[in-house]
Amino acid sequence: MGPDLLGDDTICAVATGSGGALGIVRISGPAAEAILARLAPSLASAAPGSQGPAVAPTRPPTRLESHALGRVTLRDPVGGEPIDEVLACVMRAPRSYTGETVVELQGHGGEANLQRLLASVLQAGARLARPGEFTQRAFLAGRIDLAQAEAVAGVIAARSQRALRVAHAQLRGSLSGAVAALGTRLVALLAEVEASVDFPDERLDLPSPAALADEAGAIAAEASRLAGSHGRGRLLVEGIDVALVGRANAGKSSLLNALAGEERALVDEAPGTTRDFLEVELLLGDQRAVLVDTAGERDAPGALEERGLALGRRRRDRADVVVVVVDGTVGVAAIERGLLEEALAAGARPVIAWNKSDLTPPGAEPLPSLSPDLPVIATAAPTGLGVAELARAIRGAGLGEATLDEGEVVTSARQRELLEGVAQAAAEAAGTLGRGGAPELAAPDLRAALDRVGQITGQSFDAEVLDRIFSRFCIGK
Repeated sequence: MGPDLLGDDTICAVATGSGGALGIVRISGPAAEAILARLAPSLASAAPGSQGPAVAPTRPPTRLESHALGRVTLRDPVGGEPIDEVLACVMRAPRSYTGETVVELQGHGGEANLQRLLASVLQAGARLARPGEFTQRAFLAGRIDLAQAEAVAGVIAARSQRALRVAHAQLRGSLSGAVAALGTRLVALLAEVEASVDFPDERLDLPSPAALADEAGAIAAEASRLAGSHGRGRLLVEGIDVALVGRANAGKSSLLNALAGEERALVDEAPGTTRDFLEVELLLGDQRAVLVDTAGERDAPGALEERGLALGRRRRDRADVVVVVVDGTVGVAAIERGLLEEALAAGARPVIAWNKSDLTPPGAEPLPSLSPDLPVIATAAPTGLGVAELARAIRGAGLGEATLDEGEVVTSARQRELLEGVAQAAAEAAGTLGRGGAPELAAPDLRAALDRVGQITGQSFDAEVLDRIFSRFCIGK
């Protein structure tokens, strides 16, 4: 990162996708309003040809009020020919997204028109923004912390209403608040430890070493709890990966179609319709999921079918939830027991779908023989029986029990790793204090924990970390 990281120059980018009726070009930096005045001379504070400087030092470059829209024709900064008729808005510093003066030009949509607008802004003195640079400037200006900046990317990338709610809650500061509370406790604990070192002969009313150890242990436990929410947070954002497995002709493809609400997989009475696997992205309520229909298992598959089964097994082993589809007219045999064992060995959460339950022979009660502890849903794909209940069971198995407010779950691997570091350092300090070690021996671990908290919120950072975080953003955000 160069010196322009701090906003010494003025940046611009198209802030909307192509193909819409309207498009926005965003400009941010010290020259943003002057660039607008150059593109729209009719808005300039001083009339063309006036004596002295074009813009008086005490007056803004344009006649527009801050945060108000003005209708204006933009003109080429060199030739003066009309470019587009737009609504222009000036948001003067510091009351803007980036904390700098920001100009937004709301013009006609279409890639050609937006690129022409952008080229004119570049010609008037701005440079093209890097990915995420507007949000990066908002962070550097103190408008948001680093965890909130990462949440901006989450809002943009959200592919379900649930993921969007999580990202918006983090953007409002819910996760930042939980992390900041850890930092406050660490500061207080470190102050008490250092006071006992700096003033050993003073009669200060300080906590006992055992009490200090208990607080360090409690901080470690809370940091570990936050870090442990990453598994749930990842699923909330990325979606639950679900594999449907079972014997050939158990009705896996029919169940997939029933869950999707439309025909996505071919279904036939002859077994073996699915040769390897088929992926379908859908919403289970407000939760995104990817359903994988795998080839049916059978005792003596042919060579080509075996290759397809192998592909499906490899894909199944990446699933968060495995739905073992049992043919209710056949019942449980070695195939179903083997699939359940393999799912558990891979770390997936199994759900059992007792399919064709409307055709199950009367008096057949083989369900407990597979697993009495797992959710078992009676389904009949053609009639829709049990499909909604199966969707709820999949969501429950994937997300598990919530131990934190969804706005406080960790969705970033970077945040998880840092919180694990906080937990480890605080636990080391607790161990030192608990063993009766000198308080000064625990202080470095507490400082290390506090530094990692600062890295989560951005109180301490380096340019390389910022590069990695903001390079994942789109240009214009």
